[in-house]
Amino acid sequence: MTNAFVRRLQSEANLQERDRGIIEGLWQKTRKLSNKKYLSRGGEGALSFPVLLSSWAARYQIVRNGGRQITQLLLPGDSFEFDSHSSEDVIDAIVALCDCEVANISYADMDQAIEGSPAICSAMMSYGSKENAIFASWLVSIGRRDAHELMAHLICELHHRLAVDDADDADVEFLFPLTQEDLADVLGLTPVHVNRKLQMLRQNDLIRLRSKRLEILNLPALKKIAGFSPSYLTARNTVQYPLAMRS
Repeated sequence: MTNAFVRRLQSEANLQERDRGIIEGLWQKTRKLSNKKYLSRGGEGALSFPVLLSSWAARYQIVRNGGRQITQLLLPGDSFEFDSHSSEDVIDAIVALCDCEVANISYADMDQAIEGSPAICSAMMSYGSKENAIFASWLVSIGRRDAHELMAHLICELHHRLAVDDADDADVEFLFPLTQEDLADVLGLTPVHVNRKLQMLRQNDLIRLRSKRLEILNLPALKKIAGFSPSYLTARNTVQYPLAMRS
């Protein structure tokens, strides 16, 4: 069975068996981290970038008053800091939101894989573009959507990302390890406000939350509230680039 990172890149480009083998050979071993353990800390230089093979993690920054802003939610198959040079310092911290499995890929090995495979290069560029689209969508959400729309949009986005290509046909129940404090730090709201919006979605029979699992009871209605369109999550790069992604 292919791992989550290979499946993620396979969804971005037409990888052949040789390409998949190259990706799977980029690390020799994995490590398991428990909930709240750090995958990476801000201010640390790195020679490699982590890949999340299972569960969830959060990328965040601490602001001057001690508050936390989560800037990215990492799902199985996601990587981060893959577009940074090894000489650069990481400005964000990444923490596990539940027990997870992580692998590290060196920048040098990934550069070699990209140079040797146009399909891998295309997949990584497509994946990076999609991450940028998610960042832009989050910026629009925090700047222009009200709290009810914010919550609904995040849930729709997470559902679609977890399902990858078959979101509308996938199960509408999935792991949801986010606490109300986590959601507040994602959405720029207070935990009290988050609680109210979750209660509203429950009372309207749109979602059910229990035991760190979220069940969507009415996906079309939730999408309507959010004004959700998955187009920014489904664009796929069809061009194969012969040059490395990074210089």
